Amino acid sequence: MTLVGALAPLQFLAQPAVRLASFFVPAQVRSSSRLALSREIVATLFIMLAMATIEGGVISVFAKQAFEGSVGRSTLNLIVGLLAAMGELANILSFFWSSAGHARPKVKLMTMMYAIVVACIGLIALLPTTGLPGIIGLLVLVLIARVCWSGVVTLRPTVWRANYAHQTRMRAVGIISGIQVLCTAAVGMTLARVLDYNPDAYRIFLPIAAALGLMGVAIFSRTRVRHEAKLLREERQAGGDKTMKPWHGPIAVWQVLTRDKWYAQFMLWMFVLGFGNLTVMPTMVIALKEDHGLRYFDSVLIISSIPCIMTLIGIPIWRRFLDRSHVVRFRAVHSWTFVLASVFYTIGAATHQLPWYFVAAALMGFGFGGGSLAWNLGHVDFARPSETSKYMATHVTLNGLRGLLAPLAVTAAYEKLKHHGYDAHLLVQIFALAISIIGAAGFVYLRISMGKVLEKKVER
Repeated sequence: MTLVGALAPLQFLAQPAVRLASFFVPAQVRSSSRLALSREIVATLFIMLAMATIEGGVISVFAKQAFEGSVGRSTLNLIVGLLAAMGELANILSFFWSSAGHARPKVKLMTMMYAIVVACIGLIALLPTTGLPGIIGLLVLVLIARVCWSGVVTLRPTVWRANYAHQTRMRAVGIISGIQVLCTAAVGMTLARVLDYNPDAYRIFLPIAAALGLMGVAIFSRTRVRHEAKLLREERQAGGDKTMKPWHGPIAVWQVLTRDKWYAQFMLWMFVLGFGNLTVMPTMVIALKEDHGLRYFDSVLIISSIPCIMTLIGIPIWRRFLDRSHVVRFRAVHSWTFVLASVFYTIGAATHQLPWYFVAAALMGFGFGGGSLAWNLGHVDFARPSETSKYMATHVTLNGLRGLLAPLAVTAAYEKLKHHGYDAHLLVQIFALAISIIGAAGFVYLRISMGKVLEKKVER
């Protein structure tokens, strides 16, 4: 029996939810896209109820709080840093998924990846919260789930581009991004509050979340890609239909970047800006526990939930700007939001006062609102339709590289500075601020360099 066949009973149970979701689809969406969008809205909702439990800000706080005292501090902080950036780190294998999905049905592969994600989340409930085996098991399961999620992120824009017209696609990404961040905020706060009362409650909470996620997988498995035969034919004609080995990814990235100089520069400044952002969360998770003694709920509120709520607010505001702008012009303005957030994080670290962190978290989340849109659609401003997945995979792979380097560098620096008696958190935040300024200035430079190229009509 195939995976889709095994999920058939759940598909039947989910049909009322899909019909209900159709009432929330904007009237401007053409009839041929309404069912696909309705189905994707409901699938995203259920899947994110599970996925939110391993979101970087939630799972890193869980690890720091649950394993404190049973694992060496340096080892625990390193793993906390990796978990905080795991969403980015796992993306380093995205080119494997891009090639695995090349000239092959995307939905079938994505359904398999979603199912593995949900299974890993359910298995976390079986792990002990003491000792090195437990924390290593957590790291491995989150890594597997995140690697599969990176495959979804890599292939999903191709499905969106096929199923939705430009204006519909912008609305669809806005709605789906909104659902993702709302679920992350709500589930994160709920799980944190429950764990404050009973640290073992994750053994019940996670299986329930996984069961709901499986319902979402069943719904998604019925997605159809418009003109799929034509799309697959174009991908076959473009070549490269052999499944790429994971270690071939750097070669493929190099080929994309050397062929498109503007995209190469765009990726450079994305790498710099993203590196600065990725140095913030690991040290915040560590400092909120070690320096301020915060428990689950307050830590998750600052690290995850407030940014998620502000992301939801920021999405419609940033969407209007991105809708009429090339992504480079958008990033040249949008990036300074992260610089401002980093300023407030630095003030908080200098004064050791929590209110500054709340302001910084709100600004960071507002920036993430625009970032989530540009992340899913920005590469389309550079790529031909048949190369959308390759460009997205390049973006995601480089994001994975900085997701690997940033937590290793920042936690090592944090431990070294703290060992020598320095205010490690403050110095790391100053470093993050400097990197963010360089990245934002780089986008301004790129906007000026591209000149009239940015004045062409944007076709997404």
